[in-house]
Amino acid sequence: MTILIAFHQNHYRNFKHFYLNHVQQQWSCALVEQWKPKAWRDDYFELPILESPGQRWWNAAASMWGYDVRNQLVADVCYEDSREFIKFTNGTEIKVETAWRWEWERVLKYATS
Repeated sequence: MTILIAFHQNHYRNFKHFYLNHVQQQWSCALVEQWKPKAWRDDYFELPILESPGQRWWNAAASMWGYDVRNQLVADVCYEDSREFIKFTNGTEIKVETAWRWEWERVLKYATS
């Protein structure tokens, strides 16, 4: 999980490049020796700085449309092949970055058509 969080905080183009150039070179000792954090709380996962763009969109959709509408329209927010996208229950998909650029009403219309 730590590696995924670090990947989202860095600006590598893909996970393989991040792993080979960051994790293996800088974290190898910590991973081999299985270092444990000195102070860890599970609520760190809730920090906004650690949210992916898709997670931020998911939370914003609940604020804009309400939880019930969002949950009826959004099947999943996925990360695949170095891109994050939203799958709607009507079978359509949209990149998260596109959804952020569109107005909420336009995304709602796309999700319901």
